[in-house]
Amino acid sequence: MTHRGRDVGEKAMDAAAAGVLAAAVGVGGTLGSAWLTGRRGDAARRHEWERLERTRLADLTAQRVQEALAARREAYTAFNAAARHYLACLSDHAHALRLDAAADPAETLDAVESARVEYRQRYAEAQMIVPDAVLAEVRLANNSVGAVYGILARLTRGGADEGDEVEVARRRIKEGWRVLARMRATMRADLRVTAPSHE
Repeated sequence: MTHRGRDVGEKAMDAAAAGVLAAAVGVGGTLGSAWLTGRRGDAARRHEWERLERTRLADLTAQRVQEALAARREAYTAFNAAARHYLACLSDHAHALRLDAAADPAETLDAVESARVEYRQRYAEAQMIVPDAVLAEVRLANNSVGAVYGILARLTRGGADEGDEVEVARRRIKEGWRVLARMRATMRADLRVTAPSHE
C-alpha cells in the first residue's frame, strides 16, 4: 500500500473513530441528562414531601392547641359557674342565719349542700386540666369559699368556734366575690380573651 493509500485509510479510521466517539458522547449526554433530570425530579419531590409534612405537623400542632384551649374553656366556664352559684348559696344561707331573716335556714342549707356537691366536682375537674398560673387562682377561690362554708356550717350545726359570726361570714363572702373576679380574669387571659391583669 502506498503512502497515499495509508493516509486515506487512516483518515477513514480517524473519521470512523470520531463518529463512534461522537455517538458515545451523544448517548452519554442523553443518559446523563436523563439521570440529572431524574435526580432533580427526585429532589423536587422530596422537597415537596418535606414541605407537605411540615404543613401537616404544623396543622396537627395547631389542632391540638385549639382542642386544649377548648377543653380549658369548658372547664373554666363550668368551674366559674359552679363557684359563683356556690358562693351565692352561701350568701343566701348567711342571710337566713341572721336573726331578722325571713328565710328558712334549713332550706338554704339544702341549697348550699347541693351547690357544694356540684362545685367540688368542677373543682376536681379543673385541678386536672388548668395550667399552674390559673390553678393558683382556682386554689385561692377554693380556700375562700371553703372558709365561708366552714363558718356557716359550724354556726348552723351549733359548734361555732371563737370568731364564727354571721357578719364575719358575710365579709368573707364579699372578699370571695373579689377572689372569683380575679380568678376569672386570669382564666380569660389564659384563653386570650383579654390581656393579663396587673392587679
